[in-house]
Amino acid sequence: MNVIKKQAFLGTIFSYGGVLVGFVTQFFLIGNYLEPAQNGLLAVLLSYMYVLVQLSSLGFNAAGSRFFPHFRNAKNGHNGYLFLGLSVGMFGFIITTLGLILLKESIIKNEENSTLFADNFYFLLPLTLATLLFNLLDNYAKNLYDTVTGTFLAQFLQRLLQLVAILFFIFQIVDFQQFMYVWVFAVSFYVVPMLWKASKLEGFSLKPNFSVMTPAFSKEFGFYSFLTILTGFSSMVILYIDKIMLAGITTFSETGIYNTASFFGSVMGMSLLAVNKAAQPLIADSFANSDLSNIATIYKKSCTTALIVGCWIFLGIYLNIDNLFLFLKPEYSAGKMVVIIICLGKLFDLATGLNGTILALSKHYIYDTYIMVGLIFITVALNYFLIPIYGMNGAAFALAIATVYYNLARYLVVLIKLGMQPFTFDLVKVIVVASVSWLIIRFLPELGGNKMMSIVDMGYRSAALTVLYGVIIYWSNISPELNGAMKNLWLKVTKFF
Repeated sequence: MNVIKKQAFLGTIFSYGGVLVGFVTQFFLIGNYLEPAQNGLLAVLLSYMYVLVQLSSLGFNAAGSRFFPHFRNAKNGHNGYLFLGLSVGMFGFIITTLGLILLKESIIKNEENSTLFADNFYFLLPLTLATLLFNLLDNYAKNLYDTVTGTFLAQFLQRLLQLVAILFFIFQIVDFQQFMYVWVFAVSFYVVPMLWKASKLEGFSLKPNFSVMTPAFSKEFGFYSFLTILTGFSSMVILYIDKIMLAGITTFSETGIYNTASFFGSVMGMSLLAVNKAAQPLIADSFANSDLSNIATIYKKSCTTALIVGCWIFLGIYLNIDNLFLFLKPEYSAGKMVVIIICLGKLFDLATGLNGTILALSKHYIYDTYIMVGLIFITVALNYFLIPIYGMNGAAFALAIATVYYNLARYLVVLIKLGMQPFTFDLVKVIVVASVSWLIIRFLPELGGNKMMSIVDMGYRSAALTVLYGVIIYWSNISPELNGAMKNLWLKVTKFF
């Protein structure tokens, strides 16, 4: 658990540092200096890119994480793991690229958005290739217990470079089309330092070695990879199909507003993402050693910690939402309800913790495939019916409902097949503390009137929430791991000053 706590703590710091940078970029800069349609273009490009990356990887990363103990051998270059991953990834990228080119005309079909999308369509290729390679190298490093580097590069450095890119546009150093080249570079660059870092890890090798790939193991590895293509694609569907379908059914302008509003959901998910990256290799090793009690412990503690952080962030967003939207163009106020709906769905995701990781790494992984294939149909159907009626709010409802579905299904399978469930009375304590904190803070006097007073209002309201919520959580000792991290942080701060 010490490895998880240390790397999760560092990962969380980098993640939320990146969230701060991303918030300034997405909410204040892009939301004010790009047209909503241009904002929508960036959202749609990234959405397609992540789906293409998932298809191009052909399930290798997920299978590699599950079976990495079979490859692990530093003296032998980890038995050709990276060569195999690169070969599979490049083959998948070529096939995906050909399919993308053939389907270009059908993808670009909305008359209002077609010119803007068509002019920037082929940026999908460098974006996809860079992200595909980064994911392979990050997964390799993660399997060797280095989860911090990838988090720093993906969650912080990449967002910092995107901030620089938008500043180029704001200060009229580049026009919008030139900005697109700078933005693509900013999104793609992180693969370079990731390659450098991976090359420094013990056992790095790009040489072919098929000694591990016996017929029996190859069959098992290939079958798992095939299943996780479906599972991973389903994950990408729930994360990005809302923006793709919203752009196709409505406009890029509405998609841009939705994209900015939905950013808050990703903010809430950062704590679980950091814990997941740190816990995944240890869960894989625990399954290999048949140590189910360790997995059960990780499962419960991850839920509690993630929900504590998630409730704090949700309250901060909810209590300040009117102030936040004052700093955007008036048309963005339509996205307030999107924020609330998506964040409520994300709270359920946090409360169920690492159920997806545990199920995917267990011998019952095929059930996760069934669940995620069902997710594709449910998500697409919900978006298809709800977007024409409710617009961007319909996309948010579809995302929240789908989030509850796949987490509840995974929870039930893990409970039935592995006898594990993460819910303890501590989760009830967290919800009670969050509710009491909300009731108290909401009665604080408002200091609105202008943007400067709104900043003051957000500052004192957020500070009051943090002190009240943090003190009660710490005093109640709901999460000893989080208390320990808070103590260590406080000691470092006091020593610094």
